[in-house]
Amino acid sequence: MLRKFFFLTLITSIPLYGQQEKKKVDKKETEIKEVIVTATKTKKNLKNVPITVQVITSEDIKKSQSTDFKTFLENEFSGINFTYDGGSPNINMMGFGGKYVLFLMNGERMAGETFDNIDYDRIDIDNIERIEIIKGASSSLYGSNAIGGVINIITKDSKSPLDINAGYLYDSSRDHKANLSIGTKQKWGSLSLASFYKMRTPYIITDRIPTNGIYNELNVAGFINYGFNPKLTFNLSPKIDIALTPGFYFSERNGGDPSSQKVRDHYYNYNIGLKTNFKFNENQNLSISGAFDRYDKFKYYKLLKEDEKVYENEIWRISSQYNHNIFNKHSVVAGGEIFYDKLLNSKFKNEKTGNRENAKIYSVFTQQEWSINPALTLVTGARMDYHSFFKQYFTFRLGGMYKFEDIMTIRAGYSGGFRSPTIKELYFNWFHPWGGGFQLMGNKNLRPETSDNFNLSVDFNLKKLNLTFITQYSSIKDKINTDAIVKDTIRYVNLKGYTNVLSSEVSAMYRLNKNFHFKGSYSYYDIGKRRSEKRPHTLTFKAEYIPSAKYYIPSIIISGKYLSQTKIYDDDSSSFVSYAPYSIWRLQLASKLPLGFTLTGGINNIFDYTADKVGIYSSVDIGRTFYLGLKWNFNKKVQDTDYN
Repeated sequence: MLRKFFFLTLITSIPLYGQQEKKKVDKKETEIKEVIVTATKTKKNLKNVPITVQVITSEDIKKSQSTDFKTFLENEFSGINFTYDGGSPNINMMGFGGKYVLFLMNGERMAGETFDNIDYDRIDIDNIERIEIIKGASSSLYGSNAIGGVINIITKDSKSPLDINAGYLYDSSRDHKANLSIGTKQKWGSLSLASFYKMRTPYIITDRIPTNGIYNELNVAGFINYGFNPKLTFNLSPKIDIALTPGFYFSERNGGDPSSQKVRDHYYNYNIGLKTNFKFNENQNLSISGAFDRYDKFKYYKLLKEDEKVYENEIWRISSQYNHNIFNKHSVVAGGEIFYDKLLNSKFKNEKTGNRENAKIYSVFTQQEWSINPALTLVTGARMDYHSFFKQYFTFRLGGMYKFEDIMTIRAGYSGGFRSPTIKELYFNWFHPWGGGFQLMGNKNLRPETSDNFNLSVDFNLKKLNLTFITQYSSIKDKINTDAIVKDTIRYVNLKGYTNVLSSEVSAMYRLNKNFHFKGSYSYYDIGKRRSEKRPHTLTFKAEYIPSAKYYIPSIIISGKYLSQTKIYDDDSSSFVSYAPYSIWRLQLASKLPLGFTLTGGINNIFDYTADKVGIYSSVDIGRTFYLGLKWNFNKKVQDTDYN
């Protein structure tokens, strides 16, 4: 393992996807000007961030023509894939599942987890200004659940006196999507309201190859989703501003089986965030924020028209953060937070608490950047979390960045990580009726997972070529997993020894000229013979034609993703089940029209791939589909010159 790690370390490093092509390319076309906040909790230009981070802009999302957030991540990145255990999507990123990837919305944690994942459908992809992705452990800044990385979704602010965006898309798989957003920016601040509606009819996929003469079937759930996300900012003075971000989301899930004609799943989400910034001067500021997020699940009995609550997750967070830049050579971030997590679950079976359990975490943290000279920057960080169950845990970070002019950048570092057991892992008590029946139980004696994480990265910036690499090695102690303790009883346990995760990525973007661009990426993961659904090799490819003409001539994008074979092992054993490799390709067309309209269309799954054997680790793609959409954008400030 170590030999493989050191070999890959020499040849691989970090993909900085923030280095996209710009609308206008000058002599320094590789220069990165996006201001990001997630990696260091302070505003910095991407090229000056000493921690590995990727930035995806709203322009990238618009060009992708993705219908939802999950599909965008899956199609755009070789290192992000999804499986569908229980019909719900489960993320795999850098060899880590949903329990290890922290999702943030405007810097705040999101409530609700299904099979250890958030509800990805509550994220409105048309309301995203940018996505900032830290691949690698960030517990020294963000605490638990950040061993595998952090994905921060920043929503849009209105940038002109009147912004209106509307769109509709139809897919022949019987998907419908509509969105509408209205906003204004004034001297006092800004106001925007984004809304969306999505619908999908359930469908069934069937084995292409029978097992013992039987074609197995898998029901893929349908849904109706809609949400509203207002955003209000006030400029109280040149030095004080306030941002208010409430939101509402509803989903009805139709399992597609006969029982769904009588019983459906209903999901509700209510959230609100409030943040105040105090700018003392150009080099010092203080922010104070509070957030509430609640996610409920109900069984809805259609004939009775009654709801029965089965799940409720409620989180509260209060935090403060101080930033100080000293002589543009040394920047300090220091802060603290209080986090409260409450979970009601019908599967807890604790009458004394009404099936409700909770946990509290108190944290303090600091991170400092030291600019030794124009080429060398060091970063140090420390965090202490005091958990109401597991007492205090300390995590640390030490890293650095070295620039060879504008040609090459090297980043390397160590970061400690930890993940406290979830409330579900501690208190779960449920009889699973399928597959012969078994009892799944929590374990109050679980220990938190701890990890040591090392990364090395290299980024090359040439006139027409960006080439980026990353290697990360993580050694996790006391990894939490399920194990059969007696017949028909499975319990969450801490695995003995260490679980080692090795992950590497390489990506490239080549600009032939202003019209033709090519992108590709490759990812590799090695998790040993631990139980894992991660496919060890994935590749993506994209070819873009961007027309010079302003109207009518369509842009053309051909993209594809290949996922290798995977073997699902039993824990520390030689027995496994194999799942075949596959690839899916897409054709996307978009044509700008006058008056702010854009016509989109394309083909998903060009070669009509469906899985030979359906299951929770196979593709749930229905086969080749066609889509057609129309978008409209009105921007008062630029209405006479340009419509994007």
